[in-house]
Amino acid sequence: MLEIKSNKDEEFDKIIRTNLRKFNKSKCQWMKDNLDDIPEDDYYNFAVYDDGKLVGGATGIIQFDWYFLEELWIDEKYRNKHIGTMLIEKIEELAKNKNLTGVRMETWNFQARGFYEKNGYEVYAQFEDCPPGTIEYFLKKKLK
Repeated sequence: MLEIKSNKDEEFDKIIRTNLRKFNKSKCQWMKDNLDDIPEDDYYNFAVYDDGKLVGGATGIIQFDWYFLEELWIDEKYRNKHIGTMLIEKIEELAKNKNLTGVRMETWNFQARGFYEKNGYEVYAQFEDCPPGTIEYFLKKKLK
């Protein structure tokens, strides 16, 4: 009899991710042509320090010829000092050096949509009520 169980085991996650990536590669021509092996996650993070104190940073991952900006945070005392723009520029420099297609991210309506648009990103989709009462925007910027 089939049974479904909740599982937070990292090894389980790796097995599922590996099997899904193998399936995807068998169905996607770009993956067939560009991925010799199923890639491990390729994280590239950037930190900003002021006198040794962490005041901001960005986390992201390279997958499928894109840099996925997962999180960007600046301490409130350091906002409006172009630190976010400097982080975006570093991310785009990395993406260009690695000849990636572009950069993409998600932001909620109470976060930084205007900041990303000011830096050349465009909204390509939105998702409402997750969490309830919000709008999540999906943005991208093609670099090639």
